[in-house]
Amino acid sequence: MGLPWHIEKEKGMEEHYATPALQEFPQLQRLAMFSPPMQGLIADSLAYLRARHSAPSVQEGTIRALKSFAVLRPEARQAHLSQALTQTTPGDIDAWIEASFRHQLAPGTIATRLRVVQGFLSFLRDQGTIAQSPMRHPRHHMLGPQDLPRPMGEDEVVTFLRVIAALRDRTMFVLMLRCGLRVGEVSRVPWAAIDCTQGTLRIDNRKGHVDRVVYLSPDVAKALRQWQRLQIAAAPDGFPSRMTRKGGLPLSARHIRNCMTRYRKLAGITKASSPHSLRHPFATHLLNAGASLEVVKALLGHRSLDVTLR
Repeated sequence: MGLPWHIEKEKGMEEHYATPALQEFPQLQRLAMFSPPMQGLIADSLAYLRARHSAPSVQEGTIRALKSFAVLRPEARQAHLSQALTQTTPGDIDAWIEASFRHQLAPGTIATRLRVVQGFLSFLRDQGTIAQSPMRHPRHHMLGPQDLPRPMGEDEVVTFLRVIAALRDRTMFVLMLRCGLRVGEVSRVPWAAIDCTQGTLRIDNRKGHVDRVVYLSPDVAKALRQWQRLQIAAAPDGFPSRMTRKGGLPLSARHIRNCMTRYRKLAGITKASSPHSLRHPFATHLLNAGASLEVVKALLGHRSLDVTLR
């Protein structure tokens, strides 16, 4: 008696996918616990997301969710599903959700990763790799919390900036505060997008694929000019990594978040906050100055006015 059809398909894909998948998506190295055929299927799903112009953060979220799904499972099922994720059962989904809560993952994180895994399994179903998704509704449906943003207060912002002596770091955080940039936009901003003479910064193809132009206040333009004078003339990125192994790549968003945590503790600010919390004072300042919601929406790079209202 032959192997089940999906196992035969995976065995046939093993040679085809092993090397090309890793070459196209190096981040698959973080999913080494999966077999080459499974990595090939994941690479297919990443290619599908890329073809639909999904943001890089969406692909990163897929990697994180699938890694969590691989690790937070009963040991008896880990080896089997790492070889054949296509044989996931509704019981495996239940066990993963329970393990996620035992590891004290936030409900919002679990809900987000659950949606990502559901999307991946739906992709496999649509591709004909599995007959149906093991996700069951409402059994595996979870609502994530809809918390309102927690912006930094005016006094906290002043205290926070006061402890930052490094010009690079101060310039990054002032960009978020004065221009409303997201952390991912700051980490990858190129010098070619900055025009200090005109006082503008162009943001292309970031979250939501909403291009926009933001305007530099005098203090931001001054900080950028000072920082640029310290850079290597050929460096294209505004904030390149100093790590040799990064090969001159831009800073990661995680690095900037870690910087903020360090400075926040140095400033004695006990309330947890992220770089995103600096976008909210930017929006508040605009509204207090009489800007319309439509203008704020455009400058923040939102697709929906509802997001701006939140």
